[in-house]
Amino acid sequence: MKIAFFGIPDLGIICLNTIMASKKNVIMVVPPAAVHPSHSVMVNTANSYGIPSVIFQKTPKEKDFINKFREYEPDVAVVASYNNLIPQELLEIPKYGFINCHPALLPNYRGGNPYFHVIYNGESKTGTTIHYMDNSFDTGDIILQEEMKIEANDTLGLLFNKLNHQGARLLNDVLTRLDNGETLPRIPQDKNGSYKTAPNIGQDEESTFIDWNTDACHIESFVRGLNPFFGAKSYFRNCKVRFWSGLYNLSSSKSYTPGTIVNVTKDNIAIATKEGFFVPTSLQLEYFLITDIKDFIKRTNPKVGEIFTVMPV
Repeated sequence: MKIAFFGIPDLGIICLNTIMASKKNVIMVVPPAAVHPSHSVMVNTANSYGIPSVIFQKTPKEKDFINKFREYEPDVAVVASYNNLIPQELLEIPKYGFINCHPALLPNYRGGNPYFHVIYNGESKTGTTIHYMDNSFDTGDIILQEEMKIEANDTLGLLFNKLNHQGARLLNDVLTRLDNGETLPRIPQDKNGSYKTAPNIGQDEESTFIDWNTDACHIESFVRGLNPFFGAKSYFRNCKVRFWSGLYNLSSSKSYTPGTIVNVTKDNIAIATKEGFFVPTSLQLEYFLITDIKDFIKRTNPKVGEIFTVMPV
């Protein structure tokens, strides 16, 4: 069975490595657009396996690309993280269609960053969906799903790594079943219902700033959900601070302005939120080294009554 592989690191490389380790017949790799920052990484990985890269400049709708793809006559195409919608003309070329690996339990959390949103929304589980692709993002028929428990200390980075490896394993299993002549399930998704979504976050810096007018529990989840790729941000003495971890206490905070430091010891500080207190444990001032709260206190000597803000004051 001839496989065309579309992917973006990290998931793309992990899936490609897994598929190649099981001796699958990958006949071509399609990296992201030539201007994408990981384009050369995906091309170099393909080169290391002696697999040709088939490249488009801006979009997979380009006629030259589609014609070149058709010449390879793939039986199936697989996608492991991709930021381009696959056009209908391309979807119709492989006889077994396009199969995508999505790091969430569809139809919930369609979109580019399920990792953040399942943490921030306080979900107890997530998982991976392997599904056929159609002409919109993450809406095609489901082949299989596997759940994964979200641990209390899971960050975006930890969940990202665990789901990458789960996805690679499941995608490889599906390809093995297809290669063995099995007919894969096709479970239609409800495309009209109301489901939780997973839009990208971090593309504009404003989306990574802490809203102190939310409760302490959600702020702690927000911090974990942005660690380590973005960092949850705030301003302190007009300097940008990135919070990397923390704890929360849901004692009443109604008598304090959200963002206000209400307690300082040599070991920790407590920051008022709309409901409860956030107690940071690891943070970073501007672009200096990430440090624990004790070192931050020693270096900055924060005072009760000082305020963390969304904007410089």
